[in-house]
Amino acid sequence: MAYSRTSYYDGIITRHIRAGRATSKTEVVHQALELLDAVTKGRGPVGSTFSNQEELESLLLAGIESGPARPMTAKRWAKIRGK
Repeated sequence: MAYSRTSYYDGIITRHIRAGRATSKTEVVHQALELLDAVTKGRGPVGSTFSNQEELESLLLAGIESGPARPMTAKRWAKIRGK
């Protein structure tokens, strides 16, 4: 597979790897293609908590209506992850 490399796209890939969201350039590209496929099919990506646009909008509105943002703590992450 060939593609045109640009500093813009290389920067995106590098940021995702440095942030720990992927371990390689190939993994970033696979994640991007999976997300593109999900979006074009009108559903959430694999492992998401929503399966369509309406559910995503509902989750976003619930977040907005929940009040001002607070710092994320280990305890809150554990609650979110069900631990």
